Order: sequence, then structure tokens, then C-alpha cells
Amino acid sequence: MASESFCDDGVPTRRAVVFHYSQTGQLTEAMEAFIAPLAAAGWHIRQVAVTPAQPYPFPWSIRKFFGVFPTCVDDRAEIELATPDSEFHIAPDELIVLAYQVWYLSPSLPMRTVLNTHPEMFADRAVVSVVACRKMWYSAVLEVEQRLTELGARHLGAAVATDTRPQLITLITTLRWMFGGRRRTRGPLGRAGIDDRELDRLRECGRAWSDLSPTETERTVIGAPVKYPVAGADLMAGRLFRRWGSMIRAATRRSPALGAVAVSAFVVWLGLSLAILPLAVLLALPLHRRIDRAIDRRLGDIPRLARPAAADIASTAVDLGRPAPRYRLRRHSGEEITVPDPRDEGFLLLCGEEAEPRWRDAIGYVRIMDTTPIAALTISRTATPDARPHEAADTNGEHPNGGRLDVHDRADDAPQGYGPNAPVGGAFDGQRLYDPSGSALDGYGLHDGRAVLVGPGGVVAAVLRGADPHQELIRAMTTGLAR
Repeated sequence: MASESFCDDGVPTRRAVVFHYSQTGQLTEAMEAFIAPLAAAGWHIRQVAVTPAQPYPFPWSIRKFFGVFPTCVDDRAEIELATPDSEFHIAPDELIVLAYQVWYLSPSLPMRTVLNTHPEMFADRAVVSVVACRKMWYSAVLEVEQRLTELGARHLGAAVATDTRPQLITLITTLRWMFGGRRRTRGPLGRAGIDDRELDRLRECGRAWSDLSPTETERTVIGAPVKYPVAGADLMAGRLFRRWGSMIRAATRRSPALGAVAVSAFVVWLGLSLAILPLAVLLALPLHRRIDRAIDRRLGDIPRLARPAAADIASTAVDLGRPAPRYRLRRHSGEEITVPDPRDEGFLLLCGEEAEPRWRDAIGYVRIMDTTPIAALTISRTATPDARPHEAADTNGEHPNGGRLDVHDRADDAPQGYGPNAPVGGAFDGQRLYDPSGSALDGYGLHDGRAVLVGPGGVVAAVLRGADPHQELIRAMTTGLAR
């Protein structure tokens, strides 16, 4: 299935996929405010609503609100989702927007589940966070960034909308909304949640970020203004929340009654902490410069939205998890073959001629680290003789470089020209095919060092950018086998 689309001037359309879950609708407002300028600038936006199989109640009851706490702060927690697995796929040219609420200073459980159950989507991807919360977003975004780094993704930063009114007012209105379901009242405290000014700021943030070019270094887009007293309290409380959660889960495993006692103790501790928080902030004022510097080091570049690299939004014509497009290609002898063959049971790596040396080295590395069958093909626009012909093999079938020459690697014996049992030492020997029209090279996106990994059954397992071929290939094969 082709994923490429073009504007009237022939320039490839930039694309993004937005994964979002909003319990109250507030996050949806923030997400739409951020992506509206992208759509206006010509981006193609695909939205995937993440839906829990068992919806969370709103407004919350006190019991359910605190009952979900131990799971919220478990970084490996997963829940059942009603969203079909078929929705969780990424086109190679799609940038990811991850829109999430903050629950107990952590990403909401539905969005945490996406990160934990679909890690293959994030490998070698650029990701932007969009967050809506009362005040404290710092621990949640740091946790998401850490998880994305583990998955091999590049976090471009966060665009965050908060309730900008005084702390006490936002606490009262948020509690009224969470437990009473009343967002708007006629009283002096006004509406709970983020206001129109914050939504306008997100729109401006989205507009400025969508205008950044991959080569621009002068402008900085601030997506998440830092409030240092709030950030300090957030980062400290985040650590304590995780410890409390671990203790409650351990107590619950021993006895549900003991777990209930531990939750009650947490509620008492939380109330006391909120009561003394203003005093703690006052006591920390003499050290605020040192604390502020520590917060800046901890947050790094998260508050600033990095510009997307050209490779992050480059168009290709293959979709992960979908059948790879098939093309008629030629051998140097003129014989035509169809690539790929969906009957193959191993992996097949496709790359362009200019990237052949780096991917040949990566294939050798993978074969040392893994016994999974993998073959490879180099696709060239010009009909050049094979760089390392099979005639170099001796009569015992041994390859000069020490690798075993398999029957699938002989041009005369293997009409497909490749196979899942490719030779250990030379997958690229005799595997160069001719694509005079360039349709396969363009269709697979085999430019700028990229490669496409096709899995068993002819399904696209990964699009590899070529920045670190060895690690990209071994990670993609591991993920493909886990599907």
C-alpha cells in the first residue's frame, strides 16, 4: 500500500500519526490545538484514539481514584485496550505525536500500555509529546522520554498545556471537576482546566514548529514553559510516588487487606504532603538558584521542541506490518524476477547500491549475533556486473571470504536469486538486481542509506534509516520475530 502523497507543487506531504487518550476531553482540545497548524501547513494527520476495554469512570469515585494509583506508577503496567491492533502501525514517513494525560505524575495507563505493548512502532522514530494537565507534567514527560530512548526513538520535546491560575484555585476547581463532574460553575473560581489562552499558545507553538526546516538552527520553539517551584516538587514527589506504588503492590501480593491498609496510609501521607508543600517551597527559596540549575539539567531539552530531521518526514511507499509491494526486476543476464517472494520464511533486506557496503557489514554482524535466516538484495538503476561473482567460488563450494556458498546464492540454481538460507559469508554476492525505471528504489524509499527489511510472508518488518545499521538491523529482526 502506498503511503506517499504529494502537494500540487510536487513536494512530498509531511505526515504524522497522533495516538491519544482523553478521559475528560481536555487533552483532545490541547491535541487539536497543536496539530491544527500542522494540517493547515499541509501535513497529513492520521489520528488513532486509544480506548481502554474497560472505560475508566468520570467523575471518579474516591475508592476507584486511589485504587488505580499502584498501577499508574508501575512503569511496566499494561491494560486491555479496545482499539484494534491493526490501528497500531506506522508508515515509514510518519512522525509520531503522543498525546497523553498525567495520572499520578505518570503517563496515563492507556498511553503507557501503547508504549509497552507496541514497542516496534517507536524504533528509529521521531516522537513529539503533547500533554494537558493541571500543573505537574515534569515526571511524566521524563518517564516517557526515558521509555522512548529505550525503544530506540528520538524524543523531539513536549508541548504542554496547564491551568495557569494560582495553585490553590486550580486545586479546588480540579477536585470539583474530578469528583463532582462540574467543570464550569457560576462561582468566583471559574472553569476548571486549561483556558483559551493556553490553547492559543499551543496553536502558536504548533505553527512555529511546523515552520522549522531541518537545517534551521536560529529559532527555538518553547513547547513547555518551566515553573521551577512546581517542577522541583513534581520531580521529588514522582520518586516518592513510585516507591509508594512499589510498596502497595508488594503489600497487595501478600494480602488484599494489607494492600488496602497501604493505600490508606498513602492517602494520609498525600494529604499531609499537600498541607506542608507551601512551607517546603518557602524553606527552599535560599537555594532556588542551585535547585533551578539541577532542574534544567534533569529536564534537558524537553521544554524545547526540536526541529524534525529530513529523514523523520521523508516519504516512502511501504507500510509497516503490511505486504511489501512487489516489483519485476532484472538480473544482469536480462532474466526478470519478482521481488519479494511471499513464500519465503526468513527475512530479506533490500538496499540501494550506494548503501551496500554498510548493510553488508550489518548482515555479517547479525549473522554472528543471531541464527535467524536472512538474505539480502541490492537494487541498482544501472545494469552493472555483480561486484563479487559466484565464479570466484572453488569446486568444493567454499567462498573465498570463508563463508559457505549456499545453493540459494548461485544465480544458475536459484531462479528467485535469493532465499531465507542465504550464505553465512556473502549475502550480497550475486544478489544485485537491475531497476531501470527506478520504481522499486523509489517505492521502497531506498535512498540516503535506507533499507527495508521484509519479514516472513512478504510483510514489511522495518524501514531502516541507516544511521547505525548494525543496531537497527538486529533490533528490527528481534522485534519482527516477537510479532
